[in-house]
Amino acid sequence: MNIFFIALRLIHILAGTFWVGAAVVTTAFLMPTARAMGPEGGKFVQFILGKQRMSNYISLSAILTTLSGIAFYWIVSSGLRSAWIFTSSGSIFSIGAITGIAAAILGGVVTAPTAARMDALSKEMQSAGAPPKPEQFAQLQALQKRLGQAGLWGTILLVVTIVTMALG
Repeated sequence: MNIFFIALRLIHILAGTFWVGAAVVTTAFLMPTARAMGPEGGKFVQFILGKQRMSNYISLSAILTTLSGIAFYWIVSSGLRSAWIFTSSGSIFSIGAITGIAAAILGGVVTAPTAARMDALSKEMQSAGAPPKPEQFAQLQALQKRLGQAGLWGTILLVVTIVTMALG
């Protein structure tokens, strides 16, 4: 095995582990906590997404995982040879590749923009120096719901991806 292949595999596994772990923790614990906190949930989300830059780290891990996975898939399939793709392990890896790429697209198109809007709204609510307006709170709840749904679907896709990678 050459050093490039080993490095690519390590990047894929380590970044993917972080991505899936962050998705599970966010979906199962952080977002339900923020929703349960009511208006204070906005401060919590702002801290996690803004000051801690959690969404930046998740996005970076998703990009690294996806790009290294595509390169890894290309190498292992010998340039997308159908003879490999339609083997049992090739088919299983292909399913995992599709679900992983779908999770990355969902994250880029829905999750990241929604998290950015939540962060901006939370900052706006905090800077007002008064309790949030009902329409701001309603908008925050709608964004939290959208983020929760996207996070759930993304997490499901990532779990399918991990299962297929383990089986492949």
